[in-house]
Amino acid sequence: MPIHRVLVIGATRGTGKEIVSCLQRDQYAVRALARDADRARAVLGPDVEISAGDVTRRETLPAAFSNVSAVIFTAGVTKRPASERSIIAVEYEGVRNTLWAASAAGFRGRFLYMTAIGVTRVSVASIALNLIKGNTLRWRARAETEIRRSGIDYTIVRCGVLTSANSSRAVELSQRNERMSLSRRISRRDAAEIFVQALRYPNTARATFDAYWSRGRAAEPWDLLFARLRPDASESGA
Repeated sequence: MPIHRVLVIGATRGTGKEIVSCLQRDQYAVRALARDADRARAVLGPDVEISAGDVTRRETLPAAFSNVSAVIFTAGVTKRPASERSIIAVEYEGVRNTLWAASAAGFRGRFLYMTAIGVTRVSVASIALNLIKGNTLRWRARAETEIRRSGIDYTIVRCGVLTSANSSRAVELSQRNERMSLSRRISRRDAAEIFVQALRYPNTARATFDAYWSRGRAAEPWDLLFARLRPDASESGA
């Protein structure tokens, strides 16, 4: 279906804010879900529609899905260290609540979810992150499973270690289920571009893939990068 209005959840900071900028550049109508509507308007400006809601309170969410043809979910706990209770509330139950609201509103578009590289594979970096952020990767893996089982069309992007670098570099998209490592990084700006470009390509649907900066490889056009992707083989994911 044509993409007309995109709902961004997690729009006021980090990668979500970069996604809003990319969407506006490409002339999409943008709606942002925000717990604090006034703050969101101050951060995002007058051209972004604000829908008041909180992913931890499912009853506040269905209205945000009215006349929306895609959803990009980047919300997460930014505090470090973070308790497992807060991680569950936002990064697992928050996803479940959003999927429930989408179903309740009759949403028929694409649900794009930002998660982390190495979410199902153990490495020194993933162990450290789970210790600091309340087993975030374990709960994000469970959130991925909920998305695949929901029946909603989806794209799951497992981003490399995020940086705030202003420069853009060639990216690599992989379905090899890479481990988390500081050598697999990506800027928030480049991660945002991947989400916005994925809206254009049908073969990104029902696919899970890692995204990180390429080491030594020349930049490739988006159609070639996305053409290599394959749909997930099962509910358990890539």
